[in-house]
Amino acid sequence: MESRQPWVELDPADRKALLIHLIGFRFGDDPEAKLPEIREERRKYADIMAKTGGVQPGDTLLDLGSGCGFGTGRLAELGARVEACDISPAFLDFARYECREHDNIRFHQIAPRDLSPIANHSIDKVVSMSVFIHLNLYDMDSYFREFRRVLKPGGRAILDFADADRLFRWPRLANDDQFRESAENYRKDPGSLGAMVQFNSARGIRNVAKDAGLRFVKRRGHKLVFRTPA
Repeated sequence: MESRQPWVELDPADRKALLIHLIGFRFGDDPEAKLPEIREERRKYADIMAKTGGVQPGDTLLDLGSGCGFGTGRLAELGARVEACDISPAFLDFARYECREHDNIRFHQIAPRDLSPIANHSIDKVVSMSVFIHLNLYDMDSYFREFRRVLKPGGRAILDFADADRLFRWPRLANDDQFRESAENYRKDPGSLGAMVQFNSARGIRNVAKDAGLRFVKRRGHKLVFRTPA
C-alpha cells in the first residue's frame, strides 16, 4: 500500500510547486519567473537523452514521467508519436496545455510501476528523464519488466540515475549538496522519501535490467541505455 504519494497529490493550481517538484530550486524560489529558461533547459536535455538513446524521426516514443511536458514537446518533434505517461494528474494537466500545439502526443495517467495503458510491443524507444533518480531498485525492476513488454524487438530504453559511486569521491558527504539536502529533509519527514533522490549503482541497475530481460547497450555519464532482444 502506498503510504504517501507526493507526486500524485500536487495541487494543479500551484504552478510554483509543480515546477519545484520538477527541477528543484536550481532556478531559485520563484521558478515561474524563470519559465522560459526552465523550458529551454528541459528541451536541451531531451535532445541529449534522445541522441544518447538513438531516437529516429519515425520512432514511436514512450515518455515515462512526462512532468510539465517541456521534454515531451521536444520528443514529439524528434519522433513520429509520443505516449506520455505520468502518475500525477496535476503534471498531466500542465503538460497537455504546454504541448497543445502538438497533435502526435497522447497522455496517460498511470499508477506507479504500471504501464498497462501501453500496448505490447508498440514502442520503439522509452525515454525517461529525471524519473529513475527517484526510484529504488524494486521500482526499477517493475518498470524494466514493463519496458520489456511494451518495447518492440530491438527497442531501446534510455534513463538517467543518481550515481551512488559519486558519493565516494567526496572527502565528506557534507560536500555533496544533493545528498545532504535529501538527508536533512528525510530527518524532518521520513514520509517524504518517495519524492527524494535515491542513489543507486550502475552495476545494480544493470543487473536488475538483465534479470528483466533487457540487454545493456552503453553508459554515458549518469545515463544508461538498454534494449530488448532483436
